[in-house]
Amino acid sequence: MKAVPYFLFCIFSLLFSTIGQAADFYVQSVKAPIMSGPSFGSSKLAEAKKGDAVKELEMKGSWRKVSYKDKTGWISKLLVSSKPPIARVSVFERTSEKLETGARRRASAFTTAAAARGFAEDRTRVSDKYKANFRGVDRMEKIVISDDEALAFLQAGVGK
Repeated sequence: MKAVPYFLFCIFSLLFSTIGQAADFYVQSVKAPIMSGPSFGSSKLAEAKKGDAVKELEMKGSWRKVSYKDKTGWISKLLVSSKPPIARVSVFERTSEKLETGARRRASAFTTAAAARGFAEDRTRVSDKYKANFRGVDRMEKIVISDDEALAFLQAGVGK
């Protein structure tokens, strides 16, 4: 019988001991100002760098009161995360791969236009939801309208 109260005491003490602990957050931006109040208009107490750990003491709106080194101040929650920042990847690091072969190239104008219309590279429809007259599309794409013709059309107005 005495084991049940002791067991419950252990469970509650574990639960409440984790609630009061300060949470660790990591700076995600290159520089993060630690402000004297929960506002960017407050005076700057310190400046944390990317990857620096801060301890959360309190939260107020979009601001976190933190302990950083020997200072206590406020930091925007947009600048911190509970996970450390991801390592930076650079294309300029030494590698055996040539940049020309590993770089992604821009799609051609044809591919971009075809994708916007739902066509695949071989001019077939990706979906059968909408049927298209490919010859008609080709004919329409060959029509050239000058600036003067477009201006005259706009000045005449549609439905006047």
